[in-house]
Order: sequence, then structure tokens, then C-alpha cells
Amino acid sequence: MIFFKLWRHDLRYGLSKRLLLYLLVAFGQAFLFCKGFSNWIGNMSGLPEIGELSDTFGNYMIYLFQGMDEYVATPDKAFEFPAMWILIFLCGNALTLTYPLRDLEGVGQQLLIRSGRRRHWWLAKCGWEIVSSVVYLLLLWLGVLCYCAIFQIPITLEINEWLVSVMASWEVASPLNSGEVWLWLTAGPMLFMILLNLVELAVGLLLGTIWGFTVDCVILLLSAYWMNPWLPGNYVMFLRSRWLIPETGMALSQGIWLMLAGSLCMILIGGIFFSRKDILRKE
Repeated sequence: MIFFKLWRHDLRYGLSKRLLLYLLVAFGQAFLFCKGFSNWIGNMSGLPEIGELSDTFGNYMIYLFQGMDEYVATPDKAFEFPAMWILIFLCGNALTLTYPLRDLEGVGQQLLIRSGRRRHWWLAKCGWEIVSSVVYLLLLWLGVLCYCAIFQIPITLEINEWLVSVMASWEVASPLNSGEVWLWLTAGPMLFMILLNLVELAVGLLLGTIWGFTVDCVILLLSAYWMNPWLPGNYVMFLRSRWLIPETGMALSQGIWLMLAGSLCMILIGGIFFSRKDILRKE
């Protein structure tokens, strides 16, 4: 009962009253990136060797989470930076950056003292992080849906494989299963966003908010420039998926277990350290 009261408090003050901000950030990104993708499709369709490209809602979703292919530094290869992919997740981090510590010094402090159990307070914050991650990405996807509706882009789950091949700059090795691709497009980014926000929460409460955000930046950058199965961001880049790279690509099933295990570790480890954290000066 205490946990649900604390969780309801967090959802009210940490999410409901800031929902407009979530909406503006998510829709702003969706329309900006979709407009860029529309322009790219128009430019590519004008090339004789490519021909007319048909786009769908599914391809716009793939574009958002395409990431980049494996980075190999060579003298003749320009430095690449997956700005869009990183910005999507960093904005999700920024939206949840300050509330936990600010709440610990405000009304949440009184709730923590009255409840008498730090475990409930901590679990309520973890639950809030999970819900906030889900809401943010749902709004992002809704923004893409609205863009497609406004500009009369077919709102279907169909994936145009030729368009994906042009995006990746190489031919799709095997036919894309729409069901599997959509599981990747929903489960992958959602679990990764939850993991990043839980990392930010755990590290932030222990060392400070700036350190929590910094650790997430490091995870994103390492994932972008090091194709390693222990770096979870690799599983959320479509250009590194097993559908495009059959032999060495990243498998969604492995990524799901890694991100679930990482999130659970953050909840447990963060809870242990927070239960021992000296907060008497704030009480």
C-alpha cells in the first residue's frame, strides 16, 4: 500500500504535471527527423539507379532507430556520428534527470520519512522511471504516426525492403519478417530506454545527477563505436541487426535478456546503496 501511494505521488508530480513537456520534446523530434527522412527519400528517388521509393509508417520507424553500421576507422572513411539515434535516447534521459533528487528534497522527503522504508521510496522511483520511459517513446511513435497522417504517408506496418537496402547501402540478406521487425522496433528501444533511465537514477542518487547523465552518454557512445554484444545499444541499431548482417549481426533475443538483466541489477544495486546512503542532513 505504501509503495502504491509513493508511486502515485511520483506519477502525479513527476509525470502528469510534466506531460506537456514530454509531448513537445517527443513530437518535436518526430516531426524534425521525419521531415529529414522525407527530403532524403525525395532526393534518392531522383537517382536513375535507385528509382521511385515508396515509404510507409514502418520505414519511418526504422529510420528513427537505424543507428549506424559497425564503425571501422580507416584513413579514407569520414568520421560518423549517429546524432539522431543518440539524441532520441538522451532526450529521454534529460526528461527524467532532475525529478528524483528534487523530490528527495521536497514533498518526497516527507513521504520518505513518514513511510519509514527507503525500499518503498526507491521502488516507487524505479516504477516511475519505467512508466516515464514507456510514455516518452509512445509519444515519439505517436508523433511519427501524426506526421504520416498529415502528409498522407501510408500508415501500414509493411516494410519496404528496397528502401531499407538503400538506407543501409547494401542489399537485405534475407526477407524481412514484419512481425519480428516490429517486435524489434517496440521491445528493443523500450527496454533500452528503461535501462538507461534506471542507470541514470541509480548513479544519480549515489553520485549526483550529472554523473548519472554522463554514464548514459558513455554507454551510448561506446555502443555506437564498438560493436560488442555486451554493449546494449548495439541491439537497438537496425543497421546492426541480424536481418541485415546474418553472420555477425545482433540478435534481438540476446539483447532483450541483456537489457532485462541490466535493469534488474540497477534496481537491486541501487536499492542496496540507497538503503545505506547518508541522507540525515536532508531529513
